Amino acid sequence: MATLSGRRLKVSSLGRLRFILTTIFLFGGRYFLKKVHLLYLVPWKWRIHGLFSRGDAHRRLISAEEGRGLDPRVFRELLETLGPTFVKLGQILSLRPDFVGEELSRELSKLQSDVRPFAFEEVEQIIRGELGGAPGEFFPVLDRQPVAAASLAQVHRARLNDGTQVAVKVQRPDIRRTIDQDIDLLLYFAHLSERFVPEIRPYNPVRVAEEFADWTRRELDFAAEGHKAERFRYAFRDNTHIKIPAIYWEFTTSRILTMEYVEGVRADDASGIRDAGLDSRKLALYGVEAQLQQILIDGFFHADPHPGNSFALKGNVLCFYDFGMVGYLSETQRRELIGCFAAFADKNIEGFLDHFLHLARTSDASDLTGFRKDASEILSEMFFSPTNPSVAWIFFRLIHRGAVRRIDFPSDLALFSKALITTEAMGLGLYPDFDFNEHLVPFVQKTFEAYLDPSQLRRSFSNELIDYVTFFRDFPKHAQDMLRRLDNREPLDVRLDAHDIGLLEKTLKRQADRRLAEICLFAVAFLIAIGVLTGGRIAEGRVMLYAAVAFFVLVSLVFLRRGRRKG
Repeated sequence: MATLSGRRLKVSSLGRLRFILTTIFLFGGRYFLKKVHLLYLVPWKWRIHGLFSRGDAHRRLISAEEGRGLDPRVFRELLETLGPTFVKLGQILSLRPDFVGEELSRELSKLQSDVRPFAFEEVEQIIRGELGGAPGEFFPVLDRQPVAAASLAQVHRARLNDGTQVAVKVQRPDIRRTIDQDIDLLLYFAHLSERFVPEIRPYNPVRVAEEFADWTRRELDFAAEGHKAERFRYAFRDNTHIKIPAIYWEFTTSRILTMEYVEGVRADDASGIRDAGLDSRKLALYGVEAQLQQILIDGFFHADPHPGNSFALKGNVLCFYDFGMVGYLSETQRRELIGCFAAFADKNIEGFLDHFLHLARTSDASDLTGFRKDASEILSEMFFSPTNPSVAWIFFRLIHRGAVRRIDFPSDLALFSKALITTEAMGLGLYPDFDFNEHLVPFVQKTFEAYLDPSQLRRSFSNELIDYVTFFRDFPKHAQDMLRRLDNREPLDVRLDAHDIGLLEKTLKRQADRRLAEICLFAVAFLIAIGVLTGGRIAEGRVMLYAAVAFFVLVSLVFLRRGRRKG
């Protein structure tokens, strides 16, 4: 092990470290290397060359002049030069405008993942090691030339023993070791940057490096990707316009993913789609509806739905694949997003912000007043602009402004905002006159109505009925226990500080009426659910008991509310 600036690195990483530092230097990163005290590791010949050459004068990675930080274009070119791990880093950063800002996020979206393929002999060796036999035993036909090669893997067309055509995704040899080494170095650079380079601190380098490590290591598990694909396949099982390739599990491991081979036209190949006689407008609509279903209904969505991850098939069918990066949204988050979209349709700025801020995580350092002012200006521009800007960009810009005002949003929400933008771009690529807002509003309306559908409500009550019954059954016992402790003057374990009390007071004032209505509706709905789910099979005496309990709760709430108003 070696220690540099207080951080331990493996000796085997020092050669890679020196290569990275030299590349940074050649991309005009002298200022950065000097600030982090690593300039001495750059070979002398390059430092001397830099003294007499102005070759990098047109590009400087970081400059202290006029307070400028990272140059987006130079940073993208640097990542492309450093290789597959760093290209993957840039692609993930492009999905996180809250970390890197809007300008850098857009520039990094230009990164391409196509790289040189590795030798077919290595493909055979990996298959033999993973499946425990010669490749010919499992794939009588296996094309030597890959159909695609990316930073983590490459894909070969093959045929199973029963004649089924499949696509075999094979992980690059030694990629895990390479990525682990590069991740260690990235974390090392991130800590040094955050400590010594104030121009980079707004980009949250340590958090970026940690999130990259998490995402990339998850992408290296191809079996996990297969399970995600199966989940998407189940979600769209009844949708005749969307296809998800089937996974062949007997030929899938953590380093090999074997899936159904689908042949079509890339979604960004406009001329190919026209030549195939497909309807680009319908394809754009199906793609947007599929993404909105994932986000607002399923809560499990493709985090990078760019055109390169989809094919257009005969019959105007869209095929999605490559599920290495996915996002998750809870039911509560989905409801708040539906509220945001509904407010957008009504041009209701305050309503939009109320729902949006329910998704945020704030602290004492958060500037809520400043954020509301910034957000109001952004929303005014969006709502009342004659150019009718897209709603997809609202979330992207608001999340970025939240980061500036020290308001934190869940990482999956940032992925959601980028996925919306990418989906809109795909729609416009397929059909230039495509209007994302026009198709968003009716879908949100349909989703809102689905939440109020009686059958959906009945299913929800069915799932939660045991919780409701347990609450009513145990309520008298808990109430009696609390009264006994009060009567015996036993201490109650309550921990609140002044800040908590202030927040609690504000929350109660704002939501008291809403919560009262919700509880009353819950009590009534509980009785209705019992009647519906049991088909009237409950004895009359028990129904009367439940009715009495519900009546007692409602009357108590009314008196408590009146007492609160008098107080």
